[in-house]
Amino acid sequence: MTILGVSINHSRIYFWALVLAAVSLPLSKFTLSISIITLLTNWVLEGDYINKLNRLKKNVAFWSLLAIFIVHLIWLINTNNYSYAFHDLKNKIILLVFPFIIFSSNPLSPKDLRNILLWFSAGVIVSSLISTAILVGLIDLPVSSNHGISIFISHIRFALLINVAIFSLGYYVITNKYNLSFSVKCIITVSIIWLVVFLFLLKSLTGIIIFLFVLLLLVGYISFSIKYIVYRLFLQLGLITLFLVSASFISHSVSRFYSIDRIDYSTLEKFTLSGNLYIHDKSDQQIENGHYVWLYYCKEELEQEWNKRSSIPLNSIDKKGQLIHYTTIRYLTSKGLRKDSVGVSHLTQKDIKNIESGMANHIYADKYALYPRIYQVLWEIDVYRKGQNPAGNSTTQRIIFLKTAFKIIKTNLWTGVGTGDVQDEFNKQYEQDNSQLPANRRLRAHNQWITFLLTFGIFGFLIILIALFYPLIRLKAFRSYLFTMFFIIAFLSMFNEDTLETQTGISFFSYFYSLFLLEIKTFKSKLKSNEQDK
Repeated sequence: MTILGVSINHSRIYFWALVLAAVSLPLSKFTLSISIITLLTNWVLEGDYINKLNRLKKNVAFWSLLAIFIVHLIWLINTNNYSYAFHDLKNKIILLVFPFIIFSSNPLSPKDLRNILLWFSAGVIVSSLISTAILVGLIDLPVSSNHGISIFISHIRFALLINVAIFSLGYYVITNKYNLSFSVKCIITVSIIWLVVFLFLLKSLTGIIIFLFVLLLLVGYISFSIKYIVYRLFLQLGLITLFLVSASFISHSVSRFYSIDRIDYSTLEKFTLSGNLYIHDKSDQQIENGHYVWLYYCKEELEQEWNKRSSIPLNSIDKKGQLIHYTTIRYLTSKGLRKDSVGVSHLTQKDIKNIESGMANHIYADKYALYPRIYQVLWEIDVYRKGQNPAGNSTTQRIIFLKTAFKIIKTNLWTGVGTGDVQDEFNKQYEQDNSQLPANRRLRAHNQWITFLLTFGIFGFLIILIALFYPLIRLKAFRSYLFTMFFIIAFLSMFNEDTLETQTGISFFSYFYSLFLLEIKTFKSKLKSNEQDK
């Protein structure tokens, strides 16, 4: 096509717009939007509408995704909050944009698909390097935890992208599909190792669990496919070792957490070295690193000594918005110190800064170890079981979210609450339950499958399940490594996140769903053409 005398190569614009979208997923929502606009504009200017629409007409996957969008439209009938409903529909349109363009356009070559995945992986690596620079302090950007180093998108979404990059790169190294040179294989292998290391630095448990699960499945599948018994046994031994090491680490972490001081309450000292009275709350069993939090507590001395060491008063809040009084008590306990003037005097200036930043346990200062993240989850579950308010604790808040969701589902089982009323129904249920969670913590289910069931009831939920799985069964999509790898990652993420409720999550799903399904259809069409040539 020629515009103003300039020859336009639409296929190359299409390819590079897809590359821009791939690179933008881990780096920029703005350029992701630019890529979508470019793809749509190029699609319109390219013409050839009859062939494009014919491709769509035959594409069962596109019509299945359209069915999901139509479910959202139909359930407007069951909605009161149209403002949020239309906001949700605006996001859900992205579920159709990538499939509409990719399925209707001329198929990409396998080489183009490989190059897109390499560009995508490069974008993920760049984002990981920026995050690492923040973690080690090369970029001066204050973050409250390792999760905060993912500055472009949610750390959970980023972890999903990292997993796709790891297993995509691994595919090209293991299969040697393109006869890659030794130097290229080395570069890709180093990239894979780095992304695995960074995934653990990010400390996204969702991402780590998905990585281990997919890795176990993949290694297990490969081990049973290998003909040579020595190689097969070697892989199976590695698989068993990986499982045992993971299980041992978790078991050791739990054992370490519950290694608690043995206390003879009759021998507890009553007075501080300064002669002030200690408070020993024997009924509160909260622990930090095996030490009881509410033993050896003297508020008068704690406040007096703390205010000498810090510019933030003890009756104020820390930089996370928590009561610094409570943060200080937990931190002192975690170091085995008493909550009095002597205990505070033993804190280093680094300890003071940690407490001011909202760090409630000294082990959280270790940015590179995984145990502190495991400890945090165990601590949240422990205090929740002991009846404390789960507000601010991500793990136990999710328990509350799910409990609340099941109550809503129980009263709206068949037809759901409607496209726009999900948060409103949660708010009502939280009020009815007199929830301990403050208003800003009263969130939705954080589980896509539960959100679908709650929103559309059993009828709508079944339609969505059929729409998601029917085309995959019909196209035999699970014979494709790339698609299977992606779908398992996306499928598992939906148990811990509302993956299809945010722009980034929907873009992630619709982009790779379309790209990898197209690869299957391209492969099949090539087989058919080869058969005809014969």
